[in-house]
Amino acid sequence: MTTLMANCQKLESKINSLERARGLAADLNHIQQRTGEWNSRYSKLTGLRIQTDFLTSSSQDGATVSTKDEALRQNARKVLSRLNENENVKELTRDTAWTRLLNSCEGLTEAIAVAGRNAWRSYLDTFGTLESPATLRLRTPPTPTNEEAIDAYERSYSKFILIERRDLPQSSDDLVQVTAHIASCRVAFAQIQFDLPDDVRFFYEAISTGKATLAHVTPNVATWLGEQSQLERFRVRIIAQ
Repeated sequence: MTTLMANCQKLESKINSLERARGLAADLNHIQQRTGEWNSRYSKLTGLRIQTDFLTSSSQDGATVSTKDEALRQNARKVLSRLNENENVKELTRDTAWTRLLNSCEGLTEAIAVAGRNAWRSYLDTFGTLESPATLRLRTPPTPTNEEAIDAYERSYSKFILIERRDLPQSSDDLVQVTAHIASCRVAFAQIQFDLPDDVRFFYEAISTGKATLAHVTPNVATWLGEQSQLERFRVRIIAQ
């Protein structure tokens, strides 16, 4: 009888230990779930803060972000208070305070994203617009000097547009790069000659279409080419009959 009682007590002790182990495993699972839910949202929030911290938001967007930030802080304090009251993370599963905390974190993240996008567009707008190289070529006399200038313009424009099309800058260096590329575009643009004598313009149009002949080289054209040090750029050849 004594042996049976002892065995029963040992069995009961093992069962209790097993139940405690299961309870601890369940608690750990809940902790991991809640931690994962929070970390995924908070990581996105902190990353976006870093990505937009150097941008200047409008007063309206700034006020919205401030309101969302305070809501997150209040909900975080409520959740912390719940944990301090019962120290049971499982209760967060059924507690609406946890849902409100996650939602407020997402709300603040979205508000920062909107403010960042608006601030980025506003920053770019301060520079005005840049004409596309393709459009610029269509309205530019195709002289060698202009071609070189447009080529330089296009190189800087291509680098600029890669950054300009981003929803948000990747870092503060993007602002520096944008400014530098725009400045380079405008230096190149200033070198383009739009006003040419008619016969010079006709000469270059004929050159660009492969139809130029000596008839296009009027005295005025020859003088202009000499002044621009462009005479040596051309060669005369006979078209086979």
